[in-house]
Amino acid sequence: MKIKYLLIALLITATAVSAQTSKLSVGLVSTHFHNYDASNRISNADNPLAYGVIVGYNVDKNLSVAFTGEFSNADLQNVQGTETDIRGHLSMYFTPFSLNFARPYVSAGLVYSHRSFDYAASELNDDSDGKIYGRYGVGVDVPLLNNISLNGDLGGYSNGLKAVGWSGSIGFRYGL
Repeated sequence: MKIKYLLIALLITATAVSAQTSKLSVGLVSTHFHNYDASNRISNADNPLAYGVIVGYNVDKNLSVAFTGEFSNADLQNVQGTETDIRGHLSMYFTPFSLNFARPYVSAGLVYSHRSFDYAASELNDDSDGKIYGRYGVGVDVPLLNNISLNGDLGGYSNGLKAVGWSGSIGFRYGL
C-alpha cells in the first residue's frame, strides 16, 4: 500500500517537473491586422481578424522558435466581396530576462500570406495573390497556471522596402 502512494507521489512530481521544463507548446491565437497606407496592404479586408494555432519549441531558456498558422475570411473594404487569407508565420523569439509574473520577448521572422478575393460584381474577376513579409515584434507571456500562459504580441510587417502594417495578437499557450 505504501509503495502505491510512493509511486503516485513520484508520478505527480515527475509530471510537475516535466510541465515546468516543457520544450514544446501549442496554443490558439487571434490577430487583428492594420495597414499603414492604401498601397502595399497586408489585408484588403474591412476588419481583418484572423484565428489560428501556434506550435512552439524552446531551444533554451532565452530562445524559442514557433510556427503560427492563421485563417481569416472578411468583407473587402471598398468593394463588394470577400477576402480569404491563409498565413504561415515562422519566427524566433528572444527572451532577454524573465520575471516571476511575465516573460517579455522580442521576435523576428517571415510570414507567407495567400489571399483570395471573391468579388460580388460580375465584371470583376476573382483573384488571388501570395506575398512574403518580414515581421518583427515585441510581446509578453504571462503564466496563468503551471503550464498555461496568456500571450500578447505587437508586430510590424515589412515588404522588404518599407513598413506596410502592424498587427496585435492575443493567445493562450499550453506546454506539453
